Amino acid sequence: MAQDAAAYYRNAIGALTDAIRISDFKANVAIVFVAIMMGPVVAARDKFPPYLPLALAMAPFLIIFFCLLVCLFPRYPRQGRLHFIIARNADPDVFRMPDNDDAELERQQTTCALLSRILYWKTAMLNVSYYTCIASVLGIAALVAYSWL
Repeated sequence: MAQDAAAYYRNAIGALTDAIRISDFKANVAIVFVAIMMGPVVAARDKFPPYLPLALAMAPFLIIFFCLLVCLFPRYPRQGRLHFIIARNADPDVFRMPDNDDAELERQQTTCALLSRILYWKTAMLNVSYYTCIASVLGIAALVAYSWL
């Protein structure tokens, strides 16, 4: 039974790690896309309506950049630090085999919980930036439609 549980947690850790890498890739692509979108907005600032200052037009971009940078910022919480070792010059003796299967399962469960929490916040920041982008595009479309009337 312990081997099945260990295999389950190893698979879960692998899946969570892959999902974190994919969310990092999405955030990197989104940062480039938002930077490309920001240029034409700044270039057309003289064509903005008088009630729309440049700072207000750039606010969604700043929110999106902040959320994406938070998404890319690595988070390694203090909880579980005993099992989730991050060190520049780590000694190989720190990574020793557990004494029994229960200790290994506990370590794998802690790692799963930490990776799950990291993935949750990365996904939340990606969603905030995505919905902010969609809302700003809809807002700009409404302003363009209003200016044509």
